[in-house]
Amino acid sequence: MELFIWSEECSVGIPELDAQHRQLLEVLAELVKSTKSGESAAFAPIALERLEKYGTRHLLREEMVLRIRGYPHYLEHKAEHEVYRQKFVALQSNLARRDLAIRVVNFLGEWWKSHIMISDQEYARYFRGRPPAP
Repeated sequence: MELFIWSEECSVGIPELDAQHRQLLEVLAELVKSTKSGESAAFAPIALERLEKYGTRHLLREEMVLRIRGYPHYLEHKAEHEVYRQKFVALQSNLARRDLAIRVVNFLGEWWKSHIMISDQEYARYFRGRPPAP
């Protein structure tokens, strides 16, 4: 399992959102550590609770920022957030699964690579006045 490390290329240029993205990385790192130490069964439900708080707070805040600032791809971005919410509900319904932590790690890793490092960077470039990547 790959560890994701915060760097400036992860930044969206909005301190509050960057701090929340760092929180996601912290949960991901703790989950990876718990799977390696054999403590994932105990930690996975705690991680899901933290991710629920993250999702509720962060996704709504990010959507508000994008809407207020007039991001032209707001609806598409919000639709990606809905995918996160739906996947999260599916993960919560599987609390008894022994591989829950690995499923959460896989989901978060893919979310980091596809949403935060691609979609979120699109709005960051837009707000910085740069054209979106091809």
